[in-house]
Amino acid sequence: MKDRRRDVRLIEENKVVISLMTGEVRLGVPVVFYSLTRDVSMGGLRIMTGASLEAGSRVRVDLTLSRSRKRIQAVAEVRWARGLYAGEVFEAGLQFVDLDPDAEFALMDHIFGGKNGPSL
Repeated sequence: MKDRRRDVRLIEENKVVISLMTGEVRLGVPVVFYSLTRDVSMGGLRIMTGASLEAGSRVRVDLTLSRSRKRIQAVAEVRWARGLYAGEVFEAGLQFVDLDPDAEFALMDHIFGGKNGPSL
């Protein structure tokens, strides 16, 4: 089976704070979620979270890269989401839609310049 992924993925856990964008905020629903990455690439993240995110929604991402200790802030679109563990934990794929050049460089350095190297 051919891998359809465009970007090299680094499998690691990083702390990430997900904030719903203003248009996505709903009454009685938290707007900030604390999550962990499952993998990271130049194109986006796969996260595990307690939030039931909807595909197509946009979120703000505040990512702390564990190995390099760099912090990246970006806007991402939820490309897919699915429930795990009886719907109490969710997994979602986020695609970066707004990543400034400094954040892009820090992410590139983290993925390709690290001691452990990328995971294919």
